[in-house]
Amino acid sequence: MDTQTQVDHGALVGWTGQDLGQRVVLTMQSVTKPPPHGADDVHDFLFMMDRKQAVQLGYYLFQLTGEAAPTRHKRSVLEKIFGG
Repeated sequence: MDTQTQVDHGALVGWTGQDLGQRVVLTMQSVTKPPPHGADDVHDFLFMMDRKQAVQLGYYLFQLTGEAAPTRHKRSVLEKIFGG
């Protein structure tokens, strides 16, 4: 059994995601002390969610920060023809 103390807080220092089709794995990395950080200082937390949960999380973060979600720009016929 691992005797390492479980860390459930910290400053977010990185994240990655992996698309598994109907599910998404979000890996978030955190540290609990100021820099410089060694490899042993970075803790990984993995979260598996369905696609709707991932969208809801993203939407929630946009609301929380007051930022606007990116919008898709529909290309005009001329942009499609000339690569704009």
